[in-house]
Amino acid sequence: MLVLYYFRWTGTAKELKEYVGKVNELANGIEGANFKGVFSPTSEWNCVILFEGTSYEKVLEVYKEYMMKHGPHPKIPVGKVEVLHTLQELGYPA
Repeated sequence: MLVLYYFRWTGTAKELKEYVGKVNELANGIEGANFKGVFSPTSEWNCVILFEGTSYEKVLEVYKEYMMKHGPHPKIPVGKVEVLHTLQELGYPA
């Protein structure tokens, strides 16, 4: 499963690099959550972080850990999460 975290960024490039580094570090510590990178989407969002996970709960654990350690990021006023399932994960035959 892929999880996309879209967000608007209002900080500096250096602050973004620090934020992404913290998220990556947390994801690396959670088995079943794989940080794939940060990208610039062709939409109204500034950034999107891509995770690959064995379950939504594993990726959600990254968000929970971040919030427990750092609280809400003041440079992210709004975000959205999108989950992409494979057809097999939804029960379609292979």
